[in-house]
Amino acid sequence: MKTSIKGHIFAVTTITIWSSTFIVSKILLNQFTPLQILVVRYLLAIVFLTLLYPRFKKPTSIKEEVLFLFIGTALAFYFVFENTALQHTYSSNVSLIVSTIPLLTGILSMVVYKTHFFTLKSIIGFILAYLGVFLIIINGSKFEGVEPIGDFLALGAAAMFAVYSVLMEKTSKDYHMIQLTRKVFIYGLLVLLLVVAIKGQPITFEVINSKVIASMLFLGIVASSLAFILWNNAIKVIGPVKTNQYIYLVPVVTTIMSAWVLKEKITYMTLIGTLLILMGLYLSEKSQE
Repeated sequence: MKTSIKGHIFAVTTITIWSSTFIVSKILLNQFTPLQILVVRYLLAIVFLTLLYPRFKKPTSIKEEVLFLFIGTALAFYFVFENTALQHTYSSNVSLIVSTIPLLTGILSMVVYKTHFFTLKSIIGFILAYLGVFLIIINGSKFEGVEPIGDFLALGAAAMFAVYSVLMEKTSKDYHMIQLTRKVFIYGLLVLLLVVAIKGQPITFEVINSKVIASMLFLGIVASSLAFILWNNAIKVIGPVKTNQYIYLVPVVTTIMSAWVLKEKITYMTLIGTLLILMGLYLSEKSQE
């Protein structure tokens, strides 16, 4: 098999895994709280990443540790908002709204790092994408079990991941990628445990069966660890530009999976909103080339 083909297979596999996390999380949320799921997911990811790369890097400064605390907090609240959103709206809605992360990241980077973001293409892309988000929110309010608060929480999740992405640029290049990821997860876990303590919500699991165990292992090991490794290998083989283009498939694959597995409704408004978001993201990315 050609090396380039392997790269594309790695990327497609990763996108399929990430798309399915919305479905798996929504199913688990029928029995567990977002915090319960996230604490286990983080623990599994940390253990697995440590087995893959057992070396730890000593802290170099308090300033750097504070930076990692902020990064871990942003990522933790991204997952909290995302999982809570899944309790109130369709998984396809959450996936579509979260897919606007690149737009928010571009705007935040412009503010923090004074990078050039606003071109005619990026402005049109931003308007199209969030017009699509607006249509999805309005459309979702028509269905039983779908609440606008879920869509707004998904927007909050997208904002948190944008903060995470921008702060990650400030981290030292001396870290091995697995070391870096593990450290972020460790700080994120500490934040999650603090939230659990404040809320007084015990981490107990009354319903434990093979389906639950498999789902937790999937989120903690496959989605949080192996997918990350596959994605980085894809970048090495076919480059970041070609690899990142596969991100556009996440909301599409999630929408299809949601309709198939969860029997979520796909309306004309959903399709139009999806098309507008994808067009907006495409134009915004092209404006950066």
